[in-house]
Amino acid sequence: MYHCIAEETVDPWAICVTPQSFDEHMAVLARAAVDLGTFTGDDAYTRGGGRIAVTFDDGYLDNLTAALPTLERHGVPATIFVIGNGVGRTREFWWDALQRALLSGPLPETLAFPFGTGPHTYTLDERPGDDAAIGGWRADFDAAVTSRQKLFRALWDAVVVLDPAEQDDAIDHLLDWAGQPTSTPATRVAVDEAQFAQLAAHPLITVGSHTLDHPSLTDLAPERQAAQIREGRRRMEELAGCPVTRFSYPYGRFDDTARAAVRDIGIEIACTSVPVPAVTGDDRHALPRLQPTEMDGDRFTRWLREDCGLLAGSAG
Repeated sequence: MYHCIAEETVDPWAICVTPQSFDEHMAVLARAAVDLGTFTGDDAYTRGGGRIAVTFDDGYLDNLTAALPTLERHGVPATIFVIGNGVGRTREFWWDALQRALLSGPLPETLAFPFGTGPHTYTLDERPGDDAAIGGWRADFDAAVTSRQKLFRALWDAVVVLDPAEQDDAIDHLLDWAGQPTSTPATRVAVDEAQFAQLAAHPLITVGSHTLDHPSLTDLAPERQAAQIREGRRRMEELAGCPVTRFSYPYGRFDDTARAAVRDIGIEIACTSVPVPAVTGDDRHALPRLQPTEMDGDRFTRWLREDCGLLAGSAG
């Protein structure tokens, strides 16, 4: 599971891999890579974990400009799960903007946050050396220790459950408070319709759905879950001009209701973010995925073999 192929110094969710490292990863996977659709059948699940499918979430422009040339060079197929209303979006996704607002410079000591269950007031108590803790901090694995880390996690948890329009309003409020511009950085642009069409038409690429608005499905009522799943797939089919039968759950969050909604609209394979290898017997509508982080090809190989139990017996 990849997201962005880009250089980033601050990456709290570790979703960015540099172009050079991605090239080395694909060189390692060239002989093992298969299309995700292979995993709908039992033959893909080998004892030595010798078959691996590459996927991307969200639909960033760098999937076309940076990742696709590398995929072509190594002959690696990939599935790109795209947010329906993300195509042609003229502003960055809220999680990228939150990162920029909170982790990119000095901040006022007090924040008034009137959204969601608010109003809330947050107070920063930054200390010497706190800045040094930002660069390598992983919000999904490391404890939030500094005042800024704690604020980032609190605001992420608050914004993720808002409706899309309120998310944008909340982010605008935070960018203004932080003194950050609202213009979208070039490194965080989503594909537009023409760029999506290039991806969808490429023989190595299969597009899948990532819902209409990238909500936290487990925080929605069943009918809203179903609508996000159904309308996101409809938008992908409208843009791609072909059936779309692959899906990934935003933030990896799913429950039995979401899984049933995915199955009911004819999705053949759906991916979570559970970080273990897929094995025979896994529900094809809740397949786990491993997320590579920034690492060179040698370390990537060791990670796959030693930590994940994959590529056993594979040379090179």
